[in-house]
Amino acid sequence: MNELFYILLLFVLGISIGSFSNVLIFRYNPDYNVFARARISGRSHCPKCVKQLMWYELIPVVSFMIQCARCRSCHASISWQYPAVELLGGALFAGIPLFLNSFYGIANQTFFSLALPYWYYLLVLAWILAFWVLLLITAIDFKFFIIPNELNFFLMILGVAITFFLSQNTHGTFAPFRDAFVEQYAMLFSPFSSVIWNHIAGAVLGFLFFLMLNVFTRGRGIGFGDVKLSFALGLIFGWPDIALIAALSFIIGGLWSAGLVMFGAKRMRDKVPFAPFFVAGALLTFFFGFLILKGYFAAFGL
Repeated sequence: MNELFYILLLFVLGISIGSFSNVLIFRYNPDYNVFARARISGRSHCPKCVKQLMWYELIPVVSFMIQCARCRSCHASISWQYPAVELLGGALFAGIPLFLNSFYGIANQTFFSLALPYWYYLLVLAWILAFWVLLLITAIDFKFFIIPNELNFFLMILGVAITFFLSQNTHGTFAPFRDAFVEQYAMLFSPFSSVIWNHIAGAVLGFLFFLMLNVFTRGRGIGFGDVKLSFALGLIFGWPDIALIAALSFIIGGLWSAGLVMFGAKRMRDKVPFAPFFVAGALLTFFFGFLILKGYFAAFGL
């Protein structure tokens, strides 16, 4: 029962952060910093009738459902992005700790009793923040075809933090310890046994690969914001996870783009934001990296 309480608490915290994320996304202006006080301060209001919203109209998910996705004053429709981002925030805040506990073989009772080393809790927090930032990047790139520099820089800081926290496992707190989400397949592709060198390699190789694509396509296929994102993700995930992320992002992006062209929603020359596919690849690698590679090699009888 205590475990369920803490999970629900994390979920509620997550949807609250998701509600704040919507403020950052809907009020974003490329001419301002994402976290600029001038953009995010002030009471929330209906974008249609500009009526200031009351507190009971701002309860994450619940208000949207009670109001049937419409403003109480002018009855204009409310974007489904609001509850979607809020629920994604809740899923990240509750799901990431649960997954990492399973990944490292930690019982929930141990996790919630704060019996683990301090750096493990900071590691979990860093991963939650990383995916929260990736959620912001996905929504902003989808709407504006831009990845704010401050969000990429924030990810880089989190990448340094995650690398540092992982390197603290010097006494074998988790056995067997794995810093790659592809697990033992990392031994096939990485020449490094050091956590720090694996993450440096991930950042450098990811950056160089996407930089070459940027130069080759003259910025039309891959923007420089995506190049900086590749460096940040490489630093966060390390090598060889970043390679799987890149491969999955191109597969997902190719299928999505082909579908849009097939159904007439886009033309071949139209721009498509790449960051959402990059983030999708990161999510799949984080939660299913080992299973994806296991299925891939099994398909070839390996």
